[in-house]
Amino acid sequence: MNRQLFILIILFLTSQFVYGQKIKTPKDIQSAVTYLQTDCPDSLKLTIKETPDDKLINLCYPWDGKYKTIFEWTNRDNKKSRIKKYLIDKGITSNKHQQTIILIAFKQTLLGQVFNEEEIIKPYKVIENKWREEDKVRFTTESIRGVYIPKGLEDCFKQIDSFWDDSTKVQVKQWTEKEFSVRAHMGFGMWMRNNWQLWGGSRLSKYFNDLGIYHPDDMSGIILKSYHRYLSENEIKLEEQIKYYQDYWENANEQNKKK
Repeated sequence: MNRQLFILIILFLTSQFVYGQKIKTPKDIQSAVTYLQTDCPDSLKLTIKETPDDKLINLCYPWDGKYKTIFEWTNRDNKKSRIKKYLIDKGITSNKHQQTIILIAFKQTLLGQVFNEEEIIKPYKVIENKWREEDKVRFTTESIRGVYIPKGLEDCFKQIDSFWDDSTKVQVKQWTEKEFSVRAHMGFGMWMRNNWQLWGGSRLSKYFNDLGIYHPDDMSGIILKSYHRYLSENEIKLEEQIKYYQDYWENANEQNKKK
């Protein structure tokens, strides 16, 4: 075999091996911290050292930061992540909690401390145990994860009214109904879907289910459109909105059957 070709093949195989090693998720918190020592930029390390524990999560993607390594380890779609499985076995299922725990351990290491894994995990395990109890009554309880859950559409209006000051409401009224719905869908709309547990299930999602609305995006869409009409003192036309989404899904199902 040509010597130059042989060298190229060896280099290629070596690079593939190194790449494979790079994307392999760590098996536990200690190995995660060891990896972060070389992967994390020095500027971010300095910021981590100076950031309070309860604010560390904001330094990483997708919680306002751009650093993605820890997110990729704990991403819900990463079914083969060893560090994720390790933390789930410890009773930590929230990817946000998983990321925070790793960050706290990393911060303590950067500060020259020896981290105590069980002590770091303990408060988050308490929170998640409480969440599991809440999950048993999530369709009837008035609060989940410490957030009040509206019981119906008018209750949603009351909550939004309490969130936004008069200047925000004036701005909302200046937008058209469509402009407001589009602008708010990925911001406040996402907040509602996550915090009012429209994905996971809550008394508000049950309220919509009883009306024949099942997709969280449709629920938040109705809330946003209805709130704009409420602020503008226009008729809500809830039944008309419900029919729109029901017709949409019926047509979509028909199209799928034809494929």
